[in-house]
Amino acid sequence: MRRVTPVRFHGVENFIQRVNIMFESTSIKKIVGTSLALNAAVVCSQAGAQEKTAADTLWGDETQVTAGLALHTAPRYMGANGSIGHVLPSVTVQRGIFFADSLKGVGVQHQFDSGFSASLSLGYDFGRADGDSKYRDGSDRLKGMGEVGSATVVDINLAQQILPWLAITADAELRTGGYKRGNRYQLGLLSTLYHSDADTFTFGLNAHAGQARYNQTYFGVTGLQSDNSGFDRFKADQGIYAYSGELSWMHRFDSHWSTLASVNVMHYTDQVRHSPILRQDTPVTSTVGVQYMF
Repeated sequence: MRRVTPVRFHGVENFIQRVNIMFESTSIKKIVGTSLALNAAVVCSQAGAQEKTAADTLWGDETQVTAGLALHTAPRYMGANGSIGHVLPSVTVQRGIFFADSLKGVGVQHQFDSGFSASLSLGYDFGRADGDSKYRDGSDRLKGMGEVGSATVVDINLAQQILPWLAITADAELRTGGYKRGNRYQLGLLSTLYHSDADTFTFGLNAHAGQARYNQTYFGVTGLQSDNSGFDRFKADQGIYAYSGELSWMHRFDSHWSTLASVNVMHYTDQVRHSPILRQDTPVTSTVGVQYMF
């Protein structure tokens, strides 16, 4: 995609998006997923078919609409102990390179014949509350820490297929307005363990890094926050704050219905592990969902 926002749905979203990267360049299969990537399937021209014009590529020849519903289980905030479940509905509309996604935002995306894929979207980060919340990250344990305000973000996703079963992926979430929470980055590898017309299994490894402001926002404790909350002061510098591994499975019933599941294990590094608000070094998140393509 981290809060009840795209970042919290990011595991499933990235899985399907990157699966598309690895298979759409060589066939006209459409891998069905839960977020923008579901409609991001790029159908390559068949042998003997006429080449598409630039206008055809940009606007496409049809509008795709997908609706999904998923149960996402994750800690109340990054570093919290225990988990809470959230039901996440989603609606995606895609036409050509353009898309609007209720979880990810609005943007453009394109895949090249070389196996390189890129997307750019404008979304929203709801921040973090200093109390329990049903709509965003937060916990009563953070009383006195103050809220992390909302911010608009630009999400840049890049991927390059290097082997038929392996791709390099990169993601940057850049704050563009609102709360000055800094930027976060992600670099990883995605391997396809098994793929058929009905099922796809993938495994991904990722490194998660943040600017000093981002790491301080979500893991640090300032002097004022320490006075108000009772937590010891903690300064979080820039760098890698976690590594993660994710196993995902997607099953396609027919051209309309599909289901998917993913389990993500994250391990926080020494960069933030000693933060007093971090209560769990190795949290586990999971997602199970179903979707329908009209």
